[in-house]
Amino acid sequence: MELCDTNKCTGCRACMNACPKEAISMGHDKLLKTIPVIDNTKCVNCGMCKKACPALNESKYSKADVCLAAWTCDKEDQKTCSSGGVATALSKLVFQNGGKVFGCDFDKDFNLTIRPAESLDDIERFKKSKYVQSSTGDSYKKVKEYLEHDLEVLYIATPCQIDGLLHFLKKDYEKLYTIDIICHGVPPIEYLKQYIAFLKKTYKINKIDDLSFRGDNEYYLSMISDNKKVYYEKSFFDLYYDLFLKGIIFRDNCYSCRYAKIDRVSDLTIGDYWGLDKSTLHKPYLGRVSEILVNTAKGKALLDKAGDYLYTEQASLKVAIDHNEQLSHPSDFPGDRNVFVEAFKGDFIKASYKTAIGKRIKKVIMKKRLKRLLKGFKSSK
Repeated sequence: MELCDTNKCTGCRACMNACPKEAISMGHDKLLKTIPVIDNTKCVNCGMCKKACPALNESKYSKADVCLAAWTCDKEDQKTCSSGGVATALSKLVFQNGGKVFGCDFDKDFNLTIRPAESLDDIERFKKSKYVQSSTGDSYKKVKEYLEHDLEVLYIATPCQIDGLLHFLKKDYEKLYTIDIICHGVPPIEYLKQYIAFLKKTYKINKIDDLSFRGDNEYYLSMISDNKKVYYEKSFFDLYYDLFLKGIIFRDNCYSCRYAKIDRVSDLTIGDYWGLDKSTLHKPYLGRVSEILVNTAKGKALLDKAGDYLYTEQASLKVAIDHNEQLSHPSDFPGDRNVFVEAFKGDFIKASYKTAIGKRIKKVIMKKRLKRLLKGFKSSK
């Protein structure tokens, strides 16, 4: 049995979840992105994996015709969410009404997995942007189980992961709500894990408990240990972060993403409302604002229930598209992408240092090391 070309594979795991013989696991290609691996000793050639693969089957798109400016009504969430807190507000709505909410968070080993929230504390952990690819794990199977028990389900993920879920389910469920996050592209999780190990070694950090890409100050990478920041760097001076923002370390399929357009596969699409002129808002607001694209009647119905959780008002769809390139085309293929790929031999740091960004940041790191050495030398006198 053969699946789709690995350059087209999004790593959604629909095939793995669909296999009745558990003959599919996830491995890595030479760039360490996750791809399905078939155990031919278990495979019975039933074809269920192919039928569930979004890259091998047509997808159903809905054209967004309504754009909303939005933010959570919860004052605390306004402070702690990366953007306007739409995902958190809708998650609380569904969860507090007895439904199941799927989001992603890091475990202690910095694996990032989509899973159902067991408590409001879990929804807190689902907050904030995570600039790396998550794993859907066995979440598709769990979604189906909840739906067949007549429970409401809210599933929040990237567009390709949403499409993987829909292809796995093979039919529409009235109580399933899907929200996709406007996605620029996703790096393989192994890159981030190697980078964390590099930071720990470079800066002599014993352990890292948590990390954040967005906080009080936008676009700073924070590493947390025992509730204290042990690493805090602006994106321009952080190796992983700047490579991500410049689009150099995404999966191959991200550069030809078929979801990067105004036609969407989910009920709602959310993201930062870049380009918004806040003076045009009917309700004055100084905090972070999200944009919501309303793609389906189900999406609208979910928002209609959220009046106590979410403030929304009509906004410009054109502004949303103009300031979010991934609503009209995939991320560009930067020149240093080829440099990174050609240099990559399993070591993220070594390959990164071959890029222009890597060379610049390597000098910054060397200067910091020298300063620490000089400081240590002076203090020892």
